[in-house]
Amino acid sequence: MDQKLSRMKEYLEQRVAQCAQARAQLVADDRGDEANFQAIQGNVYGIFSTILNVAVEQNPGNPQGVEAFFLKKLEEIPSHWVEAWEKATARGDEIAAHLERLKLEAVENVGCTFRSVWGAKA
Repeated sequence: MDQKLSRMKEYLEQRVAQCAQARAQLVADDRGDEANFQAIQGNVYGIFSTILNVAVEQNPGNPQGVEAFFLKKLEEIPSHWVEAWEKATARGDEIAAHLERLKLEAVENVGCTFRSVWGAKA
């Protein structure tokens, strides 16, 4: 589990750092909206970095428990974003819909990476 855990932590930390770096460059280029998009995605990666730490704390020495906890959160948390995206789309709020889509794209990346690193089937 240690190798899987370190690979996943490294991935999440790298994504947070990449988003922060991209955001800083966009701010410097006076591209505020795009900088905000990077901040949003960086926050999603940060959320799941915290969730991974909680999963490990609650399941010491239990890789199956960590996997189950993390996969459960991968379903629970984005369900609110899907709902918000649907509402924004229904009312024609393209900006709000785009912001929710950014979150969903980031969480999809997290999920794919986790499944690949962890060997998870679900």
